[in-house]
Amino acid sequence: MRTGQSLFRRREAQFNHETYVEFLEDMTKFFFRRGHRIYLIQDNASYHKHPTTYEWFSKNRKYTEVFNLPPYSPDFNAQEKLWKYTRKQATHNRYHETETDLCAALTHTFDTMQNNPELIIPLVAQFCSP
Repeated sequence: MRTGQSLFRRREAQFNHETYVEFLEDMTKFFFRRGHRIYLIQDNASYHKHPTTYEWFSKNRKYTEVFNLPPYSPDFNAQEKLWKYTRKQATHNRYHETETDLCAALTHTFDTMQNNPELIIPLVAQFCSP
């Protein structure tokens, strides 16, 4: 994350252990092919702890290392800072007439973050070692 590089995927389906493993596959292709080992810091969402997810991590140890946050520890979760930024940019004090409008606003915010890593770095700097 020192570069602020990020990856997001929009899913129409409910996010569960199956879609999480699909995301992990996409992320591995995106980052590892660039020669980066992947370090994942994840909270205690049920799909993070599903046996299928653990099996995927076991098979992909060469590429990934996983760190689980303690339960109920949002202060340790950098993603919470990104969600706060997203809400501020896309949803706070804004009326979205349709779900399509809301999705467009969120996608625009995620695209902006993905294409401008300098926006992300200050948000998560406290979580990165010097």
